[in-house]
Formats: sequence, C-alpha cells, structure tokens
Amino acid sequence: MPLISQNPYTGEVNKEFATIDNDQLTAIIDKAHTAYLSWKQTDASEKRKLFLRMADILDERNESYAKLETIEMGRLYGIAKKWLTGTANLIRWFANNFESILANEAITEKWLSGHIQYDSIGVIYGVAPWNFPFNQLLRAAVPNILAGNTQVYKHASNVPMCLEAIQALFDDAGFPEWVFTALYISSSQSEHIISHPAVQGVNLTGSEDAWAAIWSLAGKYLKRSVLELWWNDPFVVLDTNNIDTIVAEATACRLSNGWQRCNSSKRFVVLAKYYDAFVEKFGDFMSKQIVGDPMDPATHVPPMSSARLVQDIHKQVTQSIEQGARLVTGGTVIDEEKNLYAATVLADMQPGMTSWEEEVFWPVASVIKANDIDHAIQLANTSDFGLSAVVYGDDAEQCKAVARQLEWGMIFINQPPGSKASLPFWWVKKSGYGKENGPDGLKAFTNRKVVLE
Repeated sequence: MPLISQNPYTGEVNKEFATIDNDQLTAIIDKAHTAYLSWKQTDASEKRKLFLRMADILDERNESYAKLETIEMGRLYGIAKKWLTGTANLIRWFANNFESILANEAITEKWLSGHIQYDSIGVIYGVAPWNFPFNQLLRAAVPNILAGNTQVYKHASNVPMCLEAIQALFDDAGFPEWVFTALYISSSQSEHIISHPAVQGVNLTGSEDAWAAIWSLAGKYLKRSVLELWWNDPFVVLDTNNIDTIVAEATACRLSNGWQRCNSSKRFVVLAKYYDAFVEKFGDFMSKQIVGDPMDPATHVPPMSSARLVQDIHKQVTQSIEQGARLVTGGTVIDEEKNLYAATVLADMQPGMTSWEEEVFWPVASVIKANDIDHAIQLANTSDFGLSAVVYGDDAEQCKAVARQLEWGMIFINQPPGSKASLPFWWVKKSGYGKENGPDGLKAFTNRKVVLE
C-alpha cells in the first residue's frame, strides 16, 4: 500500500508515495554498505564541510520546510520555523565538534601504553516519529553519519514528504549517494532490515509497541540499539509566593510544540496549599487557548495529526472522568473533520487513572494534589517512564534537594524542559535506553576500541 501524506486540518491529500518490496530493500542496504566502506575513510574536514552546507540549506529553506511540517502533520507554522532554525544549529554543533569528541584518547594507566579510538560500525537503521519531522530524524542521523556510519531511515508513515525533503537536504548538500537513504516501507519490513548482516545498529523514537518490536528484533539479531519511547513527565510545584508566574510557566510547558512533545510536562504535582489556586488559574489559562488553523499565528492548539489520535484522546479523557477525575475545562472534540480537540485540564487525579498512567501526547493536562514535599516526590516518581521532570519553587536549595530524588533522566529547575545538541538527551525506566545528543550521541554507534602498544 502507498504512504499517503494528508493535511490533518483540511483533509487534503498532499502526495502519495509507492512503497518498496524486500528485494529492493536488500539492494538499498547493499549499496549503503558499499558507500560505508568509502565514507568511513572520508576526511573529517570533508564531512564537516558537507554538514555545514546542509545546515545553510536548511536555513535557506526554513519557510518552505516549516509549511511542509504544518500541512503534513499539523504543526504550528511559527513553532516549525523556530525548530528548523534550532535543527540547523544542532547540525553545526555536531559538525564543529565531532572530530575532537571522537579523537583518540591516550591510555594513562601505569605500565600500559596505547590509546582508545572510536571506529564506525556500518549501516544504521533509523525509525523516526512524526512530531518533530526534521529534528528527531536529523539529531540521530547526523552524529551517526559523522561517526563514519551510513544511515537508512524509515519515517512515520504520515510524514513521507518530510522524509523526501530530508533526502533532498543530503543530496543538495553534496553527500555521496547512499550515505543517507530514505526508505518508503511498512513497519512490517523492519525485521528484513535488521536481519541484514550489513546493518549493525538501530535507533528508534516511537511508541511502546514499536519499541518492544524493534528491541526484540535487535536482540534476536544481536544488533546495537538506541531506543526512546513513551514519556509521562511531571511538573512539581514547591513552596512559592509566585503562583501566577508558575501557572503561566506550566501552561507554556504543556503547550510546547502544540502539546505534541516527548519531554513537555504532562502531570502536574501541586502542594496542597497551592492546589485550589493552581487548578483554578491553570484551567482559566487553558480555556483561553485558541484551537484551530496551524498556519494562523494566533493559534495555540493545532489539529491532532490524525483522526485516530482524536478518538484516543477523547477515550482517555472520558475514562479518567469515569474513574473520578474532575473536568476543569475542555474535554470535547471541537471539529472532528479538522481533528481539533479542546485544551483540557483534569484535576483531582489519582494514581491508577488512565490519564495519570498513560502518556498524554495531546492537549490534556492532569493535576494531582500532594500532601507535602515527600508525597510530591513519591507522586512524581510513580511512573513506569522517566524522561524529564520540571521543578518550580522559590527556594533554590529546596528545588535542588527534590531534584536529587526524582527518578528521571533530565531535571529542569525553574525553567521549561528542553534539549541541546551539546547535552545528552537521556531517559530511564520504560522510556528506553541509550543516549542521543552530546558526546554520547556521537559515540552511540561506534566501536570503542582499545589499542595497546
């Protein structure tokens, strides 16, 4: 079956892409392996030049690519422009720092002489999600390729035009053919890829089901993997005299990328003495968020990327209310044909409720009351997932003390969650394993080889 690019807001079909069969797929992997044998010998200065050229092209095409993200997955146009600029800078950071990060390390232990070097390993298979069509793919592919590997990539089935544009970025920047190859395939073909002897690793960002499938295949065929999956990140409110400011920050944290961001805050843990005021003000803020056309700069809440997600969100909200959650605002499908759902706040949450336990990757915020700070820590940690947590409060030492006890990969104190090319993007528990970004991202698919002399 073809891959269909469809505008989630208008319903218009943008373009269709024919998928390839396994014989064609094998031929592509073989060519990627042949390209790898040459690419791994390519001088660092040439790699740097190619990626810096790619970053410049991405900047030049910022507006057209932002519109592409908007019409293909409903991303807010202004947000898309901002993130594409950030992605170009991410490419530049890796291009300007990879050589020093991957340089040989002298072994200094007494009686030993030698070094540690980082060698590329081969063809890497990537699977990208739809919510950051350019950024999520490139922040994995760029360091993998700079490390000397070649990359074959399957994007989410609803953003094939973005994948086509990313292929054009590599081609127009002058990369050798088959160093990066876009794959128009179904998820059922992943085993065929991972089983290929030339494929030495797999990186994925996706759902728990996708993670389990890829993880089992990587294990079956003994391939290295970096896997990021579900998230359910907490926002903890500690002692404060600035509840209005914190509510505004909470709103921004939940609205990030139109609600569709892995490390945006989703569960709000509020000390009892601020709870009623927080819920009232938070609900008022959210009720004023404009839902609609993602090309309109006034819009805060864009369409969901598919009708299925609208159905999923409404089911989740309905179940939570039936379980005892209180609907503060929202909870309705605004326009089924345009995939629009109202900004929603659920209060009086309890562990075990659907919207507390499951990731809320859509316009829903869940608020729970904490009796004291120890209870707040317990509630924040009560999750199978562990990407990032946010802590807000006036007492810096109190915030740091709480941060030390939170079981999450990244902690942000009095600031919204984010990511930087130079810092590891890290998770624990069922949020996956491995690292992206920073030095660890560059070394993820390398052979850390010990050479003794």
